[in-house]
Amino acid sequence: MEVQQIIDASDLVKGVQGRCTFMESDIATLAMGCQFWKVRSDRGWYLRRFWLDIEHLCLRYVPSQKPFWNTSPTHVDLTGITEMRRWKSGFYQQIEKRGHSRRRLDSALTNELCFTIVFGQHEYNLIALDEATAEFWLTNLKKLVCIVRAVQHENQYWMWLTLQFRKADKDKIGALSFVQVQDLLERMNVKLSRKYAKELFNDANVNKNKQNGKQVLDCREFVQFFRVLTKRNELDEIFEKYAKTDSAAMTAEELRIFLSQEQFITVDAEQANALISKHEVSTAKEERLLTIAGFTSLMKSFGIAVEEHNTLFQDMNQPLTSYYIASSHNTYLKGNQLTSKSSVQAYIRALEQGCRCVELDLWDGPAGDPIIYHGCTLTSELRLTDVLNEAVKPYAFKASPYPLILSLECHLSNKQTKRLAFLLKDILGDMLYTTPVGDSMEMLPSPEALKNKIIIKAKKPYVTNDSELEENYSSDDDDGRNSSDNDNSDESPFQKKTPNNTVSVTMSGSDLVQEHKAEQSHLSNAVHNSGDIPVIAGTKEIQMPSQIMEQDLSNTKKGSHQDLVETMDLEDISCLSDLINICEGKKFSGFHQNLTTSRCYHISSLSEKKAKKLIRGERSAFIQHTNNQLVRIYPKGSRTDSSNYDPAQFWSSGCQIVALNYQTGGLYKAINNAFFQFNGNCGYVLKPAILRNPEIVETSGKDEMRGNRIVRVQIIAGQNLPKTEKNVIDPYVTIQIVGHPADQYKFKTKHVENNGFNPCWKETAEFRLTVPELDILVIAVMDKDTMTENDLVGVRVFPVKSLKSGYGHICLMCPAEGNLIPCATLFVHVSIHEETPVK
Repeated sequence: MEVQQIIDASDLVKGVQGRCTFMESDIATLAMGCQFWKVRSDRGWYLRRFWLDIEHLCLRYVPSQKPFWNTSPTHVDLTGITEMRRWKSGFYQQIEKRGHSRRRLDSALTNELCFTIVFGQHEYNLIALDEATAEFWLTNLKKLVCIVRAVQHENQYWMWLTLQFRKADKDKIGALSFVQVQDLLERMNVKLSRKYAKELFNDANVNKNKQNGKQVLDCREFVQFFRVLTKRNELDEIFEKYAKTDSAAMTAEELRIFLSQEQFITVDAEQANALISKHEVSTAKEERLLTIAGFTSLMKSFGIAVEEHNTLFQDMNQPLTSYYIASSHNTYLKGNQLTSKSSVQAYIRALEQGCRCVELDLWDGPAGDPIIYHGCTLTSELRLTDVLNEAVKPYAFKASPYPLILSLECHLSNKQTKRLAFLLKDILGDMLYTTPVGDSMEMLPSPEALKNKIIIKAKKPYVTNDSELEENYSSDDDDGRNSSDNDNSDESPFQKKTPNNTVSVTMSGSDLVQEHKAEQSHLSNAVHNSGDIPVIAGTKEIQMPSQIMEQDLSNTKKGSHQDLVETMDLEDISCLSDLINICEGKKFSGFHQNLTTSRCYHISSLSEKKAKKLIRGERSAFIQHTNNQLVRIYPKGSRTDSSNYDPAQFWSSGCQIVALNYQTGGLYKAINNAFFQFNGNCGYVLKPAILRNPEIVETSGKDEMRGNRIVRVQIIAGQNLPKTEKNVIDPYVTIQIVGHPADQYKFKTKHVENNGFNPCWKETAEFRLTVPELDILVIAVMDKDTMTENDLVGVRVFPVKSLKSGYGHICLMCPAEGNLIPCATLFVHVSIHEETPVK
């Protein structure tokens, strides 16, 4: 009866239905269904009937009757829907490009009729037949999805188990046969001998129910079967050590002793009883006793990191240079750097993940408005207006109130540069940070002072003392084109475009705009006498064919300073220049040069290759540099597959803006995701004091007077590890310390064959850290595969400074999506000891 009560209380369908009583009539209308145009951008329009199946919490539709499509999905689980929204303009444009859409339903392409259901990486784009229907379905499906999420959050584990049962019950009879249970366990990554599984099955079948002559388990019996199966021996051992009065239950005093000795938590009798009341599910809590079930629940609530670090706990009043800032590279791309699609949704996803620096590669658009795409490649294009209106403006501060940096890489003509400035001001308005800067500024504003502000990062126009125009002709991917690794990033927004190519030329500065009218004649003469301007093609990872490149260069070099100035209006150019303040891009000319000429509001962008070289040769100078200036790191140009590098190597040297390809999963993206989960996932993490003190010259970490932090991590067991492409995984766990070069460490457990459900390792890693402030613990679960490369199953990352001693469960994160994997955990024990140096 106890198990039945748990299931009834946490059953997903019943929980949702119980919360939907206020909208019963609306649900009945949704269940009746309605016809919509289901639109594919590349194939056309399909009239489909959609309806709500509340019993199975899904949205169903009538599929195509063509034989080829009979096996395609015919429903969307409400649990998988991530967003319900109006169409984005980018999709409108794709539809409008097809001539047949205009002939058929051009009038239907209105914002009031069109909405999108987003689930995972997919989406359904629907057009209602009238506005009332569109509004009704969009509004009520949003409500329903919110309710489903709320109920999921309340009791995820039991909902997950109940859903597995329902999915396995394909005959919808409310029971599973032994074969169905075996299949379900295998899908849940559990592999048992048939004899052992049959014994547990028979013991659980207390009602002896049968279907077609075969014994079956109903939902309650299956849960009991599952509980026996999931018995945690490692927790039993701990429980029995402290439950001395009654081996079947732990008293409040025994619980208090356990918490003090093992978890280093001090509680009084009243607090101990409160924990029993919270976690005990049986009537034993009335006697103030904690059974093994309640103890298991309590242990699942413990992590290995300080709890407050998951919330906004850090000082947000330090200068901007004192923070790591979550940053993306080529944010608009959905895939590789050469042929993938660009998407407004890619910006939305990055912003929703807490990203605080997004990149916009701007090129002249055919309609007079700038477009965004990866120039000189086959990637698709986005309109700047769509990105600003549909991603930046509505989502800039949805996940975090702290400043958002728009990193502009401009390849624009004068006319569209002026248009860019207008659009930024017109669309973003008061959201833009427009406070001017001066040479007297000694430090940047803090994230707190910049709340809800958008910062423009780009290069300003610059004029030398003799009024000659300074050149800027390289892009953010210089080292991808040559081996010299000359780095001059942050394309100037002041560039002139030729018919066959984009040419980057830095124009004169906005600081002289007020004097422009008085000196215009003198400036023109000076420019006229200065000769031809050398220029180079503004390519990125993909170069144009050499013969075209040479032809473009020869044609472009025919232009003179006079030709250029005649096309430019400094007052127009200043419109954009005035928006560039505390993130003014500057070419990196070496640490020595920057000490004398740079300002705190200057920012340099370095490729990973160039940055690695500097860290190896001038680590201390690098750290000193980042005390006063922001530094952005971006992937080298050869990463055309949008792969990522290890961000920790740059964080440990003080680099604030370490840009990754957010569309690409894997270990390094997972490290980035987990690292920025700390401090409330606000996109800003305060750098350690050792990297913020300008008086500190960081050593190699081998200073004998420094104390060591000895960390011991025991990997005990795993629970509910997700499957990979194999039926059942052979999991093992790796531990890495990344960060300071002196503290690099790796450890690997043995693998456990055919058990991703409850594998047990009980192996311990111990390491000494000399600079723990800079170190990050990376715990990853891998699947051993003798035929192919081992698969990354799940990962979790913790700054060493956030670790605490005691037992804890680590919730694993999906390497691809960056979200938590339901119910997948590692049970570990952490011990931290500070070793005082001998003087």
